[in-house]
Amino acid sequence: MANERNTENLVRKLLLEQGYTGSENINIEEQSSVNPKINKLLQLASKSGKGKGYPEFIISFVNDPSKIIIIECKADIRYHQSKLGKQYSKYAVDGVLLYASFLKDSFNVIAIAVSGETEREIKISNFLWLKENETFKDITDKNFLDPASLFKVVEKQAQPIKDEELIKKAIEYNELLHNYSIPEVDRCTVISCILVALQDKTFQNGFGNYHTDEDSIEYNPNIDLIDGLLKACDIVLKRNQINKDKKDIVLREYGKIQSNHTFISRTIQQGKKEVKNTVLRDLISDVMENIMPYIKSNVYDVLGKFYTQFIRYAGSDSKTGLVLTPSHITDLFCDLGEINENDVIFDPCCGTGGFLVAAMNRMLALSGHDIPKHKKIKSDQLIGIEKRADMFSHACSNMMMRGDGKSHVFFGDCFNSSLKQKVSTFSPTKTFLNPPYDVGVIGQLEFIENAMEVMVANGICVAICQISTCTDTKKNTCEVRQRLLNKHTLEAVLSMPDELFHPVGVITSILVFRAHTPHQQGKKTFFGYFKNDGFVKIKNQGRIDLNQDWSNIKSNWLNIYKNKESVPGLSVMKEVTASDEWCAEAYMETDYSTLTKADFELVVKNYAIFSLLESEVNDD
Repeated sequence: MANERNTENLVRKLLLEQGYTGSENINIEEQSSVNPKINKLLQLASKSGKGKGYPEFIISFVNDPSKIIIIECKADIRYHQSKLGKQYSKYAVDGVLLYASFLKDSFNVIAIAVSGETEREIKISNFLWLKENETFKDITDKNFLDPASLFKVVEKQAQPIKDEELIKKAIEYNELLHNYSIPEVDRCTVISCILVALQDKTFQNGFGNYHTDEDSIEYNPNIDLIDGLLKACDIVLKRNQINKDKKDIVLREYGKIQSNHTFISRTIQQGKKEVKNTVLRDLISDVMENIMPYIKSNVYDVLGKFYTQFIRYAGSDSKTGLVLTPSHITDLFCDLGEINENDVIFDPCCGTGGFLVAAMNRMLALSGHDIPKHKKIKSDQLIGIEKRADMFSHACSNMMMRGDGKSHVFFGDCFNSSLKQKVSTFSPTKTFLNPPYDVGVIGQLEFIENAMEVMVANGICVAICQISTCTDTKKNTCEVRQRLLNKHTLEAVLSMPDELFHPVGVITSILVFRAHTPHQQGKKTFFGYFKNDGFVKIKNQGRIDLNQDWSNIKSNWLNIYKNKESVPGLSVMKEVTASDEWCAEAYMETDYSTLTKADFELVVKNYAIFSLLESEVNDD
């Protein structure tokens, strides 16, 4: 007959072999604890749901009280882990994760499940549940690790997900949803809906229960799963005090999932076989494990990155002018806008909320540990407008997931007079925008003009537009520029990298204005030729900072900009009028010192090829 005491003895032997036993820094307790914090957290952790409960082993560290290791044992390896993870008293993994769910409120918890009575049959599973995170991570190593190795796992997993890792995950989800014929513009809505629903613990703990081995022919678990998903979203939006009008718009967008055949069908074709359809359930599970642990602490506009990947090859959005700003540029805007913790940030066409996220992160960092100030920043100092219902939904959920439940993101047209009046009551000090490019040169300039009308005097407006807004000198364009200069000062124009928005083929410039301060005659504007940001194109990843050059490049750009230096090949100060070209290329000195023999040879070769081709055409 199986005896759990044998498993416990095996664990004691492993603790000794791996250096846990005998250390003054390590406390090992069995089935109880003298630590009042642990006792308080476990007072309702009984596997039966009533009273206290304790794992077999609790390991704490004198020199690092933030970490704790718990171990749950079962004698029979058949009872290592259940399918749904809810049989806490019967299975080792289920039980240890139950205890971890209580302890994670105050600790970074390493949860270890051990089953088996002999060294030959022993089965080990390791999990990490970071403090205050919504869910746990599976540590793939199935060995009994020493303290140093486990601590390395904690340190690595506690770091925010890397930009390239996030892009990789977005590509993975994009390919999955593409394979099931989910349209590009709906893919981000699916992920957004899932991320919101997973903030409801009842749904988080129960979404796996919609699929069981006993599913009957009459019962379609996917329909119930979608109902549960949308109900969870409703609960989360209400809990975060999203007003009814906004909530209804968001839920209507999420409700599109209900009519998606891939998600609602009972079965799905896999090769020549028809199998039970668990696509949505499996996607929810993957998002919970791989994205949710980072969602609140992450500095990225997660939904923005997903959306960018999902529409990379969707011609519809390039035609409608929707081009989302890369995250390193939204961060640069904070520097150009000279953000401080008391600023009120306005984005009149906020998309997924990328500029608002970047500004919020910067202001939170500047305000240190001032918690009341953090709440004020999130609730009163971030203003956005978005007229596309899907993008509005993403912006609302994006801000909400960062603790901004009362976000002033409005649904509508930023040119609407009543909406502008509402925004002006917040007295925006800084405006960041990336206007839609399908409105043309004049339209983009009018977006800037319109945005500055609601700003306070001397506020800073930073906008990224097509470079044609700066190079076009047609009469109508010059008239709009003149209106801008009559009321506002053109502080700077920065020519951006040609492939900044890859794979969308658009070349851009950043314009910096000082609001309600007329551009004085004789005033010189800073023009930067900032074409090299250090990012390179990598297949299936887009443009990434492969060599980690961006930090130094940005620092150099900002030093030149702040000091208004003219640097050959990089920047120039120039007085311009509304009818002049507003770009560094028109006025900047060439830095011949950087030219090499190879550069000269390349130009000669290209000219020779061009001449040859031209002569062949003429001969024909």
